[in-house]
Amino acid sequence: MKSAFAAIGLGLAALIFQGALARTIAPPWCPDLAWLVVVGVGLRWPGFLSGLLVAAPLGFAMDLVSGSLMGQHALMRILSYLAAALASRQLDLSGGLSVSIFVFGLSLAYGAGIAATLSFFVGPDVVGFDLVGKTFAHAFVNVIAAGPMIRLVERILTRFSDDEIARRAPLAIGIRRGSIG
Repeated sequence: MKSAFAAIGLGLAALIFQGALARTIAPPWCPDLAWLVVVGVGLRWPGFLSGLLVAAPLGFAMDLVSGSLMGQHALMRILSYLAAALASRQLDLSGGLSVSIFVFGLSLAYGAGIAATLSFFVGPDVVGFDLVGKTFAHAFVNVIAAGPMIRLVERILTRFSDDEIARRAPLAIGIRRGSIG
């Protein structure tokens, strides 16, 4: 339970920091830090369904501060969590390159989902060619920020984990120190 509250707190702090960062950096070039927390929880959370209790509040918090359709980001964050949780259980996402490729693809899918829900509820005039370019730029920026954010999620989950086994587990991001020789 402590790890769930810690992950939600990290997600809310990332959302606040992202909002402050978006005031200085243009929106497609500002990483979605709170979404990366949700993806990190999906990749590293020990239980499958209990992670939904972390992803859903972070999605609704994004809906409250973004001014978009209510429930749009919550739905997309839950789907992102489910995709990350399923992928982490089926694929070897322990290396930095594999996580980067996964985050890039999932970020593109997230942008397509946002565009699809907007075009469904608002109208098809919203989706244009410039939105595709912004989605690719945003996916690239998310890849750059993914490594540090997922490592931070791992550290938070390890620190506040309820069972002793998770505290002794090594970080699985794929960055290890090797010996010379």
